Amino acid sequence: MTAVPSTVTASPRLALWVIVFAGSALRTSLLGCVLVAEAAIGETFGLSAGALAVLVESIVFGGLVAVFMVPWLVAKVGIRAASQGAAAGTVICLVAALMLAPLTSPAVQAQAGLFVVAALLGFFVAVLSPIAQTLLNDATTSDPSLNRSLQSVWSAGQPTGFVLASLLGGILLERFGWWSALVTPLAFAGIALLALMDRQVLQRAEQHEAEVQPGIRDIAWIFVMLLAFQVWSTWGSLGSWLEPGVLVTLLATVIVSVVALDQLRRSQNPAISPQPFAIPGFAAAALILFVYQLPTTAEFEVLLLTQLANMPAEEIGTRTAIGNGGQIAGTALAAVLLLRHRIALALVAGFGLTLVGLVGYTLYPWWNDFPYTVVTRTIVGFGGGLLTPTLFVLALHQMPSSLQIAAGTWLVLAMIGGTEIGLALFDIVLEIAAGVSGAKFAGFLAVEVAQLAVGAAVALLAAWLTLRGTLLVRASSEPLSNGPA
Repeated sequence: MTAVPSTVTASPRLALWVIVFAGSALRTSLLGCVLVAEAAIGETFGLSAGALAVLVESIVFGGLVAVFMVPWLVAKVGIRAASQGAAAGTVICLVAALMLAPLTSPAVQAQAGLFVVAALLGFFVAVLSPIAQTLLNDATTSDPSLNRSLQSVWSAGQPTGFVLASLLGGILLERFGWWSALVTPLAFAGIALLALMDRQVLQRAEQHEAEVQPGIRDIAWIFVMLLAFQVWSTWGSLGSWLEPGVLVTLLATVIVSVVALDQLRRSQNPAISPQPFAIPGFAAAALILFVYQLPTTAEFEVLLLTQLANMPAEEIGTRTAIGNGGQIAGTALAAVLLLRHRIALALVAGFGLTLVGLVGYTLYPWWNDFPYTVVTRTIVGFGGGLLTPTLFVLALHQMPSSLQIAAGTWLVLAMIGGTEIGLALFDIVLEIAAGVSGAKFAGFLAVEVAQLAVGAAVALLAAWLTLRGTLLVRASSEPLSNGPA
């Protein structure tokens, strides 16, 4: 392994804390502001509800492509250029949007430009999240306490970004217009860019730059895989998941995904290395993190159920933001428990609170007033706040420095992919249950019961993997392993 330059300080610099927080918050702040401004954007550009859904999916698609491409980007241009370029690209796109807002119209050209910019922004804002994971782990390989503190900061950034974008964006939107909601992600991008100018923060992580040199075949298969997935998920959500065309697209997505992942496994220089899954405990933690997203981050679907009808985007944003407040509080408690090496307690409390909240969801068809929804969403958010940094610590505890970028990338993908698949999964349950029973009410109830069942299943899975020793739950203060480079 490359020796660490002597100029690198032993303790994390202030700029690193800022990058870890802002890098995580940037992606969710963009989604939050778009959700709040969705109706206003549709009115300004003349977009239907279906087109607005595609707009959000464009951001998600750009983000998925970016996260998969992070190791390749770092190999090609370096971690400094990749991170600074992503932050600068976000600033440029958002500033351009703010400047051109008075000139927008329902014209076809303006609509096309909107979707292109949305995909570009989705790409740029997602790059910093896995890179921040690499930076924080590289800087704390010999200090588990600092690592756990920074993991908690990273985890707190996600709900904080959404909350601030939702609340501040809603206030600004009422006074100035849809474009003013973009101020929050612009602020996070600007802060991250300034912090990334600190050369010492990136100095140690630059040793990874020449480790991945994938061929164009890897890149092409990954792009096709993500495109197929996005077409399936968007098409299904806009129409019926049981349409022949949607089912054919799903089959194509599965086939392409199998081929793409097999290509990564066989490649001598894959775009994203599968080697982290050979490190003890990583696969177990990543699996739990992924499955946990299915019932708990499909919150848009859950909130739509509260009144058994479509709910305004602004109200969804408000309730989601309040629920994410619980996640911030849970993350703060997780930081305390991790610093005291109470990992088992964090897992038990996290899953316990999650199940309590999911039980509360099953009562939504009968009890769905605002206070009750806020309480149940906050409880689930609190459980997620406890679990997310804990699972990241467990997954990365023994990860060699040479695999930090790939490991962080896989974990971020597990979170984003779990969210997208969870939304599709429970929408399918809703459609099938409502179709069989002939009543939407039964469909809504089936979704909520299914969410509780999946939540209980992942809790049992975590307990089983822990008892088997597959999920390495340690209360020791051993340093993170540097392993073989």
